[in-house]
Amino acid sequence: MAEEAKKLPPKNLFELIMQWPLKRKLSFAGVGLVSLLLFALIILSARTGDYRLLYSNLDSTDAAAVVTWLKDNRIPYRLQNEGRSIYLPANQVYEARLEMAGAGIPQGGGVGFELFDKQSFGMTDFAQKVNYQRALQGELARTIANLSLVEGARVHLALPERRLFREQQQEATASVILQLVPGRSPSDGQVQGIVHLVASSIEGLDPKNVTVIDSTGRVLSKRPGDGIEGPMTPGMLDYQSRVERSLEERAQSLLDRALGIGNSLVRITAQLDFSQVERTEEIFDPSRTAVRSEQVMEERSGQQAAGGVPGVESNLEGPAFALGGGIPSSRNEETTNFEISKSISRTIGSVGGIRNLSVAVLVGDRPAAPGSEGPAFVPRNNNELLSIENMVIGALGLDRNRGDQIQIVSMPFENGLADFPGVESSPLDRFWQFWPLIKYALLAIAAALVYFLLVRPLVRTLKTEAKAVEHYKTVEELESEMSQTGMLPGPRDPMAQIRNEVLAGKATPAQVIKTWLKES
Repeated sequence: MAEEAKKLPPKNLFELIMQWPLKRKLSFAGVGLVSLLLFALIILSARTGDYRLLYSNLDSTDAAAVVTWLKDNRIPYRLQNEGRSIYLPANQVYEARLEMAGAGIPQGGGVGFELFDKQSFGMTDFAQKVNYQRALQGELARTIANLSLVEGARVHLALPERRLFREQQQEATASVILQLVPGRSPSDGQVQGIVHLVASSIEGLDPKNVTVIDSTGRVLSKRPGDGIEGPMTPGMLDYQSRVERSLEERAQSLLDRALGIGNSLVRITAQLDFSQVERTEEIFDPSRTAVRSEQVMEERSGQQAAGGVPGVESNLEGPAFALGGGIPSSRNEETTNFEISKSISRTIGSVGGIRNLSVAVLVGDRPAAPGSEGPAFVPRNNNELLSIENMVIGALGLDRNRGDQIQIVSMPFENGLADFPGVESSPLDRFWQFWPLIKYALLAIAAALVYFLLVRPLVRTLKTEAKAVEHYKTVEELESEMSQTGMLPGPRDPMAQIRNEVLAGKATPAQVIKTWLKES
């Protein structure tokens, strides 16, 4: 009876596992643990990958408003970067962003003109002015923060009250603080664009009264007079770089046409004269005179003797008629002033003129003739180098008397360096690029491992043990058992007895047929 009890099939899976040997139990536990860990890792990574960035670099006010809105709408979220970055499930990012934009969230680091959407009748004029200044600062900060190289901005305005007299009116000023994207620095043109944007938005604000600084306190804006005034914009170094680049392109285009693209390289160093000279000259020429003024004066004095008319009066003696007049005299004076010719010239020297140029030309060696022994490239001869030198001198207008220098060297080019990219992507970047596909592949491998290492061996074990305990009873055994239990009081028809057992569920027709086949 004990042997028959052992051969009976287990009632549940737990009893079946308890009947396994220790080796099989340990392997089953190991496979189950590995499968469980693998599934947990895939599920956690899948949940992490489904979250995408909603907003980044938010200040505390905007972050609090966004989180409150997400809680009210029961949307799951995650916070990173000390609460300044908010992540949402990937299928809800765009819808949530549009709905929050319609609700005016986030406000962009400050209030704007929406501050006047709700008016209070009891607000004073001073409070209205303060709110207007706050709204103006917020709108300017939002506009500046939309630039690609700016993560955040703050604007401070100092708007004095209007005075009756112009002499008493103070000038408006503005200060802009920029939080730049890491690794990027604005150019002078971009800074001037921000300055003119702020100055054009405020009435009566002069661009020279706008100061722009970055988050480190470095002043980015330049006031008039801070640098050297001249034709170079935005500075001497930029102007010099443009001059050198223009000359290099002029010479390089000529060499590429003559030698082929990639067979030459030109580098030019230009020394420019940024000094501003003003000269005034006055030149006198004594050989060339001109009459400036001329004065002529003529003077006469005295009278001639007069004898009178013949008659009584002329014969009378007396003092009045004794002399007819004195001795006449005359004086002439002429003054002429001459002006020496004078020429005045005023010369202002140009700023940014070229003092001298230093030109270096690297020319690739000529390929060797086909079939010749020796190196694949041979240096160019002196005649070719001299022709190239004369061509570059003519193209750039070099002047030896000015101190210009040119050097031409023929060397083989290392073209193999161009095969390597400047920035190579790391294997980790490539791994994250294919991570979605890897995730599904790992999931398929885990399912295959569970099937081949857990499910399939378990099914085989159940089938094997079911066959081992399977026992089909003969008719004699059934009759003896029924007679012992009192179910069979006397001799009965075997077919009727088998039919009763089948109807009672103690045996199946298949078992009966198999028993008959074995007995036969």
